[in-house]
Amino acid sequence: MKRAFSRLWAFSPKQRHQILTQRIVERATILWSSRSLAAIAATGIGVSIGAYQFINTAKAGILDGPDDASRHNVQTDHKLTKRELRFLQFASVEYDDVIYMSPMDFIDSLTLDAPRERVYRRVLKEKDINRILKKTPPFRSGSKHFFRTMDQSGIISYSEYIFLLTLLTKSKSAFRIAFLMFDEDDNGNIDRDEFMLIARMFASKAATLSGTRLVHKSEEEVRKQDTTLLLHLFGLRGNATLSFDEFQQFYENLQEELMEIEFYEFARGKSTISPVDFARLILRYSIVNFDDYHKYLQRVQEKSSDDEQGITLHQWATFSRFLNNLAEFQSAVRLYVNSNVPVSEPEFARAVGCTIGKELDPVVVSMIFRIFDENNDGTLSYPEFLAVMSDRLHRGLRGRLEKPWGWKPFKNCVISEVSRA
Repeated sequence: MKRAFSRLWAFSPKQRHQILTQRIVERATILWSSRSLAAIAATGIGVSIGAYQFINTAKAGILDGPDDASRHNVQTDHKLTKRELRFLQFASVEYDDVIYMSPMDFIDSLTLDAPRERVYRRVLKEKDINRILKKTPPFRSGSKHFFRTMDQSGIISYSEYIFLLTLLTKSKSAFRIAFLMFDEDDNGNIDRDEFMLIARMFASKAATLSGTRLVHKSEEEVRKQDTTLLLHLFGLRGNATLSFDEFQQFYENLQEELMEIEFYEFARGKSTISPVDFARLILRYSIVNFDDYHKYLQRVQEKSSDDEQGITLHQWATFSRFLNNLAEFQSAVRLYVNSNVPVSEPEFARAVGCTIGKELDPVVVSMIFRIFDENNDGTLSYPEFLAVMSDRLHRGLRGRLEKPWGWKPFKNCVISEVSRA
């Protein structure tokens, strides 16, 4: 403790104030959350990190505000979005006045409610960056353990962070369309420049956003910096290319890695997730108030037995693939959604099967209906289900007023790129 505080004196008074303020806020958030969640334990539901919305609401009251940019030592011409705030809260590395995430920061930002405790960001020098980037494995050595294996030995830019988030929410068909659209020379491969064009599309504010930079830098200056992702995908010299199948393998490894991390977190050392913990996992990022969240869990607990079969890793993987096809599923059941017609378990299972080519396991379908069948009539309402699933898919990072990626944003991006040529 003495060592930590002695190092604070290397900073200016203003910086020391900001560091200590951040530490106090993080402590207060943890204290507030733990005390409030104790009330849940008293009801018999139990305390879990899954009570995301209540914790998130508490944090929002402390962390979000007009001084977000100044508190994170950044400059911006607009109010920071949820994604920008999330990036800045978890990014632990700074190099050449630019803020980066480490690979483990990226995983933490998707699986933790708050960043791991730290005094300040690591400020790296050129020799440090070179040493770290040399550890980047080639693409042929990639796996679904890539981000966990790299841990703190790597850097991920803000535009790459947004791109990775997008990969986690897209179906295979949507991913293939994006790949084909940006294969400029139509040779079936994508190179580094084409990849960076895709990344800029999904982080279109990067050119004007100073929210991830401590000083003003041009987009071109930031793009010249090698990152762990660029070196992994395109080699140390940056002249490698990726076929669609190779890029899809990276996309699938990323989704499987995060899916495994979440499963084992809630399995708690077991081979299955209990019905109540499955409900917590489903509702983890949902934008529901505390009372509704409590009702969801209580409903599942009342309908479940202690010796009941839980959800296996394979069943969770199938459900995760369904979530990535949520947009296609919503289109398939649009008639039900528009008319607010409730559906039965067989109807729901068939609709999922038409979307992903494989029906969900009856055990999973049964647990979904326990969560969303409010009236105990064996049906669920699609609008409510789709709203919660959309929150889950986007991990609470897409605001209700933000427009989804569609033709209009894509067309605007293409027009912008053409005008630069």
